[in-house]
Amino acid sequence: MGTPMTRRLNASWTAALAAGMLLALSGCGGSGSAAASKTADAERLDKKLTGLVTQVEKMGIVEWHGQLLTKNPDKGGRRLLDLDGRFSPSTGYSEISLDSTLDGTAQQIDYLVVNNRTYFNSETWGPGSDNCWADITDDAARSWALPTDLDPSWPLIQGRALGLDGEDVSVGLSYKQVLSGLPRGLFPAAPSVPYDTEASAFIAPHGHLIEVGVDVAGLWNQMPKAERASFDTRNTGWWAMTMKESGNGAAISPPQHVFDPAVTPPSQCRRA
Repeated sequence: MGTPMTRRLNASWTAALAAGMLLALSGCGGSGSAAASKTADAERLDKKLTGLVTQVEKMGIVEWHGQLLTKNPDKGGRRLLDLDGRFSPSTGYSEISLDSTLDGTAQQIDYLVVNNRTYFNSETWGPGSDNCWADITDDAARSWALPTDLDPSWPLIQGRALGLDGEDVSVGLSYKQVLSGLPRGLFPAAPSVPYDTEASAFIAPHGHLIEVGVDVAGLWNQMPKAERASFDTRNTGWWAMTMKESGNGAAISPPQHVFDPAVTPPSQCRRA
């Protein structure tokens, strides 16, 4: 498990994006009302990005929900898995719950990531084991559903601003960044692609909630046909995510009881 991300957004990030957008728009030529309109568009983008950054900055614990689907849900995409998480930007600690039917296999797992260690708790352990955790830091088979990038604001931080679509911000996300934001065990041997390969995405404000949609299928379609033919996309086509300030003010804490299920029965985990 890599070092937890404890980054925070800042005003210079939005300023740089807005300046880049303004430069791009100015470089398109035109004068008079057309140039003024392009400048106004850049200023609107700057204001929108600044507002989103400020909103995320104010979140103490970020509560997020991610859903992987076969395609855009507006077009009938079928759900593959859900991740529900709480992330502490100040410590890098995460609590994440998986609910998956990928490959026809139902899985429900709770993860806790603290100080570069990954732990899990299983509902099959029965009552009395809520505070018991097994260390699976080096167990790729069990930790497959965790994103490499645990900070859910990665689309906002890493996105390349393209413009506004109403109240939504259109962004481009690099191939590597998209993969690091998805469950890391889905594509253990992802093929190499040109460095400028991007997925189209949007970031939409909804009051206290920020929505993100990433066109994963569009990313696969940019691969050379030969590579795409040999690459198992797992039927993944869309990543939908929301984030907001957590209503649960409790801090994310290190595991209370750590035990080895191969040695100690779960029913006795508190004695380990």
